[in-house]
Amino acid sequence: MTPGSSPRRSVRRRARLLGTAATVTAAALAVALSACSAPSTTAPRAEGGVAPAASADDLRVAVVGDSLSAGRSGFLGNGLDDESWMTYAQGDGVVFAGGWARAGATVEQMAAAVSPVDADVLVLMGGTNDVRHGTRFAEAEASYESIIGTVGADRVLIAAIPPYQPAPEEAMDYEADLASWAYGEGYPLIDPWLFARGADGQWAPATSADGIHPTAAGYERLGRELHELILDEAASPADSTRG
Repeated sequence: MTPGSSPRRSVRRRARLLGTAATVTAAALAVALSACSAPSTTAPRAEGGVAPAASADDLRVAVVGDSLSAGRSGFLGNGLDDESWMTYAQGDGVVFAGGWARAGATVEQMAAAVSPVDADVLVLMGGTNDVRHGTRFAEAEASYESIIGTVGADRVLIAAIPPYQPAPEEAMDYEADLASWAYGEGYPLIDPWLFARGADGQWAPATSADGIHPTAAGYERLGRELHELILDEAASPADSTRG
């Protein structure tokens, strides 16, 4: 993929950008001490999913994913809401450019449904439903590549999946393979779920009501973490995305 244009925004790079599979895997096992910090309780950047006013310098961000990105209605095409992380990620240099997300979608289904998006950055967060269906990462790898090629964003961020209580070991295995692939292909893998990771692949206390999805406060925390990670990546050298 062609490297992105020069960064539009200069921000302090944070250690939360995980550049290697080893770092991601270690972080998932070591966050119990930090995961209990209280989620933000400030108001979202866009009440009710209404987009803030955009400027020419904002990063246009495309979203592809499953219920973790789709919102309360279960389909991102219905608009952003209080269970859409992008509701809380947009603003202050980030604008929602579109994309596709549906509750229950596997990465293969995302690849079949997604369309090109005029975007600077793609945030791709899939895999939870692959784990649910017993699909290993190796079987989904081509679908990740297809999504990236179809959307056509200048930069690509592969987002880690959260803990999956019904099958925690399988989720960690999928995550490790995903991280290894992303590192090998030159796609930054980011983990916005550090606040939610407890011990042994489980959710940290009070971060999930069902062992699969975050709480309402968790969606807000997720969006704000992703907002910072998106800007961090925009400030990094352009060759961080595969050429």
